[in-house]
Amino acid sequence: NAVRRQFELASRKSFGQRVVEALTKPLVQRENIHVEGHVGLGYTQETDLSFTAVAQAAYKTGTENTPPSVASLAGMVSVNGFFRVAASGVNFLGSAEDKLQYSIGGGSMPVRFWGLGYAAADKNPRSEYVHRSFNTSVYYMRHFVGGLWGGAGINLQYGKGDDLDLVSESYLLEGGQSVRSAFTSALSLRGVYDTRDNAHTTTRGLYLALTYELRPKAFGNYDRTLNRLTFQADYFQPLWQGGVMAVDVYGDIWSSATPWFFWPAIGGSERMRGYYLGRYTDRRMITAQVELRQTIWGPIGACVWGGAGSVFNRCKDFDGSEILPNGGLGLRLAVAGRTVLRVDYGFGRHSQGVIINVNEAF
Repeated sequence: NAVRRQFELASRKSFGQRVVEALTKPLVQRENIHVEGHVGLGYTQETDLSFTAVAQAAYKTGTENTPPSVASLAGMVSVNGFFRVAASGVNFLGSAEDKLQYSIGGGSMPVRFWGLGYAAADKNPRSEYVHRSFNTSVYYMRHFVGGLWGGAGINLQYGKGDDLDLVSESYLLEGGQSVRSAFTSALSLRGVYDTRDNAHTTTRGLYLALTYELRPKAFGNYDRTLNRLTFQADYFQPLWQGGVMAVDVYGDIWSSATPWFFWPAIGGSERMRGYYLGRYTDRRMITAQVELRQTIWGPIGACVWGGAGSVFNRCKDFDGSEILPNGGLGLRLAVAGRTVLRVDYGFGRHSQGVIINVNEAF
């Protein structure tokens, strides 16, 4: 009996093993489909404490050599009134050479508001409004050679500034903005070069993406034709045992006639972490960051990063003295090779904040 009890104790799963099993156990596991679901808590300055539920499915759509297609559905709601629902996926069209990438999402978020442009963010008292948005895109992508993909697609985007108080209204008038909502449609071209070993927790490889969007005024209710150019360059390099250097450069360039609720903004949970998303906003934005990621023990890791970014009205208006610094450090928890908990503390000029999320920042 004593020997049997010792065997039972030795074979009993530890608390950590039970947690990992609960996090990785699929909802559906069949030959051609795998479905898993997760719920969790998050925190940012913009959303406060939030609750998230995600369901993700991987399924086969082609031959044995075709990678699995992926579809996900996510919902998020927070204690400050923020909510968002989003669906996205990659569907291979019978082979590994052709795929559809799609995303659709919308929601509402209370936003702190200091005005438009760099100078307004530094000098104006804080106000508030509610930002409502809807965005959907579909891209057909074709594989050419190596990690090179190219394709075209469409994008539908709606934005609205709601519940503006008198101070917020005065900031918009000062910035020459009178439109409160708009719907636009875009025809897009995209090129991607991707050699990453893992799209979620990358340790090696290069990712380059360039997207151009033309938004004719005939395809929406806004009376001006708009242009948008976005680019992203990420580089990942192992340094030593458990150590990875990650570099990210990102740009979001809109044309001068773009309404204010479409403008890119410094901050958030991916770039320029620690800045309140939307305090510094203008028609053009460029950011860069370098992050060192290190595994400490088992599933626990840490990171430290430094970066900079800027927003500006026109390229000729770029001012080096208005470049915003950024830095921070964080902790990571990985399960089955994927980051399931990310806790970051970021800081910058007159700004700091904590981010609790999943997956790496980039």
